Amino acid sequence: MSRVKTRSGRAARMQRQTAAQPRLAPVQRKLQPLDVLDQDAIDRIHAASMAILEDVGIEFRDPVALAHWQQAGADVTDSRVRIDRGLLMELVAKAPSEFQVQGRGATTGFTMGGTTSVFCPMKGAPFTRDLDGKRRSTTEADVINFARLTQACPSFHMAGGFTCEPMDLPVAHRHLAMMRHHMVETELPLFGIGTSRERAQDCIDMARIVAGDVMDHATTIFMHASGNSPLVWDEAMLDGARVFADAGQAVLCSPFVLAAANTPADVAATIAQVNAEALAAIAYLQLYRPGTPVIYGQYTVSISMQTGAPMAGTPEVALITTAIGQLARRYGVPWRTSANHASSKSFDAQSGYEGATTLMTALNAGANLMLHSAGWDEGGLAICYGKFIADDEQNQMMARYAGGISLDRFEDALQAVRRIGPAGHYLGDSFTLQHFRSAFAMPERMDFSSFEQWSSNGSHDMAARCRAKARLLLEEFQPPPMDSATREELDAFVARRKSEIDPTFS
Repeated sequence: MSRVKTRSGRAARMQRQTAAQPRLAPVQRKLQPLDVLDQDAIDRIHAASMAILEDVGIEFRDPVALAHWQQAGADVTDSRVRIDRGLLMELVAKAPSEFQVQGRGATTGFTMGGTTSVFCPMKGAPFTRDLDGKRRSTTEADVINFARLTQACPSFHMAGGFTCEPMDLPVAHRHLAMMRHHMVETELPLFGIGTSRERAQDCIDMARIVAGDVMDHATTIFMHASGNSPLVWDEAMLDGARVFADAGQAVLCSPFVLAAANTPADVAATIAQVNAEALAAIAYLQLYRPGTPVIYGQYTVSISMQTGAPMAGTPEVALITTAIGQLARRYGVPWRTSANHASSKSFDAQSGYEGATTLMTALNAGANLMLHSAGWDEGGLAICYGKFIADDEQNQMMARYAGGISLDRFEDALQAVRRIGPAGHYLGDSFTLQHFRSAFAMPERMDFSSFEQWSSNGSHDMAARCRAKARLLLEEFQPPPMDSATREELDAFVARRKSEIDPTFS
């Protein structure tokens, strides 16, 4: 295994830095969200979404949901549901505009919604680009490592839960391992798995063991309900969502969109369809259990017309994301988008450009939940140790950007201008000495030294520096405290459920 060798001076200080850095507070955005559409355009897209649901309808491939819609007065034919816009908006209005979130750590709480933004790593990668930069299948050891990195890196407010998919475990048992490792190795609120009622219930039961009665007044575990575009919500997702709703936990209602493949090859029409799909799921959960905390979700990438592959970081995706933010604010619900997305097959310049575009877009659009905000490469098929560390630092940088310009020290700083006057410098001034550590961001994964200094330190590129940081964090990781009785109960639950679930069942 290659390593970045230890050196003296600045390089040594950077390498020795560990997870002692305090966790970034949930981001309070001071910048006004960007609007890309005027009011007339937003009204037209809203009306088009309503017409889609009224005239075309949307499929709920789930007999329980169909019965609920029929009882509510919707037009139900087979699995097609046509929803009157008055009924739809009456239901959407029941969704909370904000809700409380709390992990098992005492300082991990925040409000989802409003002007708050929080970061959560990527989810679901079957492949890993490892600590030597090699691509291979993800293992259970990687699940543990990325849970630890999520805890150790300061920018994350939530854990992915199923950050990566352990291909060395039976499918039927994977959710137990992924949940257990994230609950033990992190103290953060996390995502559970709702791909079946049984898996959803296991996640809720495990969260209850760890969080106890905190779940009675806050969300500690989220479900990611992914819609099937175009215009389908299936039984597995809806069944899992009901389990989370019954437990008072939050559901992310997120259509999965490959623009021009499962939506029209048009930006505005894509937005209208995504909006219809997300609102239908939000409305259903309020029909099922009024007041269920929900997040308006959208995962949107465009596809290459040459290869069919998903493309992140394109201008159309940025426009779709920003318009979705406008719509979510219109409906008064928290919303999610994706940050630090990349389609690149390696941690390279393309990966960086794509990630920077999606991260900046998400913050400018005013997203509340910044999902997939670390490690995402290869269109989500691979999680990269190096990119995970780089993204963590970029999240911290963009959090400072979102905080806007403070005038708290403005008058004191102007006094320095009077002291120094023309042709002087500020390096030795008392104001500079007092505030230089916090005045400007000082990223450490990026290298700002001279070419000669960089060469003498080993000529390591950013990928190598970030992999070295990941190794160091993992070597020095200390798990957050967990009561021994709680851990024993959690492990006993996992062992019992493994014995009850046929490992050949998928």
